[in-house]
Amino acid sequence: MLAKLNQYRQHLSLPLTKSKTSASPLRFEWVDDLKQLQQVQHFRARQFSEQFGVSFEQGLDQDVYDFGCEHAVIREKWSGEIVAYTRLKLLQGYELAHSYSAKEFDVVPHFAQMSNIVEVGRTCVHPQFRSGKALSMLWLNLAPKVLWGMRAKCLMGCVSVRLEDNLARAYYTHQHLQRLSPEQSIDIASLQTFEPVRPTHSFVQDERMPKLFDAYLNMQAKLSKQAYYDKDFNCLDYFVFLEVNQVAKSFVMNKMIQK
Repeated sequence: MLAKLNQYRQHLSLPLTKSKTSASPLRFEWVDDLKQLQQVQHFRARQFSEQFGVSFEQGLDQDVYDFGCEHAVIREKWSGEIVAYTRLKLLQGYELAHSYSAKEFDVVPHFAQMSNIVEVGRTCVHPQFRSGKALSMLWLNLAPKVLWGMRAKCLMGCVSVRLEDNLARAYYTHQHLQRLSPEQSIDIASLQTFEPVRPTHSFVQDERMPKLFDAYLNMQAKLSKQAYYDKDFNCLDYFVFLEVNQVAKSFVMNKMIQK
């Protein structure tokens, strides 16, 4: 992973470090050693524990995919603490059966003939940084890697909404997704479907979709209408699919806004 990272940095010259984000209290970086990877696993465990009520052995969120992925983080400059994270995995169509998404959705028949598919996963943001800036900065810096480093043709992954103490939010999020237009949705079947029950009461904020759902839709991603029930995290997962030309458009637009 370190060798690939250094090769990528040496051969790809982009004006990201010269943009106005230099005044930001946040910084982007790629994880390039095991110590940083362990920091990521601690960060994920804390976020998922607080959000989904899951406990992790030794306080580490580890899985079999970690060592085959590229890991990206946003850190707070003054403290060095991680505040946002995601990981990327480059796959060819014939490898899809071994992807994380294939554990939850029937993706193989749809994409088995494709090449250079990037799976995005484990995305999480610290509660104090969920205004959208950290997530935007994360995606802005991921774009060059996805577009030119990995030569991706599409991105896929899962996005989640928790169920515990959050039934109203889960219900209204599901209803929002049922109303998506054909251009915003993708017909991918869940391997374990779940229909949230209408709550007896709710608050106004419960009727809004989580930030990450909005971020994907703003990037012109397509979301599944069917939900997968993840019993380990007690949450609903939805499949996300994004064509790479939409990533390019978002990247160019963000660069133009910065100038």
